[in-house]
Amino acid sequence: MNVNDHSHEQKHEHEGENEHDQEVEEALEEALELDTQSQIFLEMRRQNLDLLRIAAEVAGFSGAHPPLKAGDIRHAMKSIWDIYSEFYAWIDPEESDEDDDEENDDL
Repeated sequence: MNVNDHSHEQKHEHEGENEHDQEVEEALEEALELDTQSQIFLEMRRQNLDLLRIAAEVAGFSGAHPPLKAGDIRHAMKSIWDIYSEFYAWIDPEESDEDDDEENDDL
């Protein structure tokens, strides 16, 4: 084996290591991005649940409230949803406008 062959083999080994390192780095970046997206999604869900809880309180359906009768559930849900939607429109008016556009498209 001459010096050129040895140098050539080392070059291929080094290139292979670089490719592997790059693949590992890309996989880590992708995993981090997915983790970040998951964290954002979970935080948004938590905020939505908090907002829904507040809407239920404002509508008067929290605390020491007696169980709802079967006929009252639809009214309670509509009241809570109306308040929740109004709060949500204050918090994220752009998304609320997009929802309105989609509803108008359905008509």
